[in-house]
Amino acid sequence: MSHRRRPGGASGSLYRLVLAAAIGAIALIAGGCGEKAEPTGATVPLYPVRVTGGDGREVTLAARPERIGVAGAAALEIAQALRIRFAQVGEGSGTINPKALRELEPALVIAGSEIDPLALERVRRSGIPVYVAPARTLDQIERAITDISLLTGVALRGRELRSAMAETRLRVRNAIRGAKPVRVFFDAGGFSTVSDGSLVGDLIREAGGINVVGPDPDEGPMKAKRLIALRPEVYVSERGNPVSLAGLRHDHVLRFLPAIQSGRFIRIDPQLLRPGPKAARALYELAAFFHPDAF
Repeated sequence: MSHRRRPGGASGSLYRLVLAAAIGAIALIAGGCGEKAEPTGATVPLYPVRVTGGDGREVTLAARPERIGVAGAAALEIAQALRIRFAQVGEGSGTINPKALRELEPALVIAGSEIDPLALERVRRSGIPVYVAPARTLDQIERAITDISLLTGVALRGRELRSAMAETRLRVRNAIRGAKPVRVFFDAGGFSTVSDGSLVGDLIREAGGINVVGPDPDEGPMKAKRLIALRPEVYVSERGNPVSLAGLRHDHVLRFLPAIQSGRFIRIDPQLLRPGPKAARALYELAAFFHPDAF
């Protein structure tokens, strides 16, 4: 029986050297193909992190913040969706509660764009980093999810939320491709409405609609005669708003709206219209109502 001679000595060392080089080259080539995997090991440094908020201000953290303060709608929605631990430091008036801030001593404050910039500047002057979440469009919400997840050390959760939103948006985009946009009036209560520059305006546009009031709606309730002139084909209202299709059909002026004559009246859950990941569900519901044949 013959035996293959195992490389040894100088020739064996050369063999091992060549083999190691070949394996290294293969690993290098494989690592360069496709998207680089996100680091998940316990020893991989995740900080420092630097992002730019919706107000154009940079936020840099050297370590994961143990105490986080939240103020404002977008900040609250995204923090809850990411399941991070936080305390609310905002007030309903759109400012920061100084007592809550002192008691918490946060390493980071996440704020919505509606929070008073002067109040945020006072927080910054005390040495606390402040991130302002942009949230007027679905693109901005996805960006805010990414930024906040990086700042708070939950990047994988952020990626999951962002991917789910992107998937819903792509499904809607593909379904309504080529469909004629419909004219939409959004009743925010008492016939007041919203502009194109709002999150609802962005949802209407991405769902295949045209906000009939455009970028500059009138202050206060919409006048019935103007609404008739705008001729909306779809009437959207939040749940809880007392306006109803039956009531509009009994109105001696508004019953002539194309949307009311055709019965294209929809109520949507106001929870879905908040500036967070749930807004993707609102997009899908609106698109399916605007373009039922596409779904």
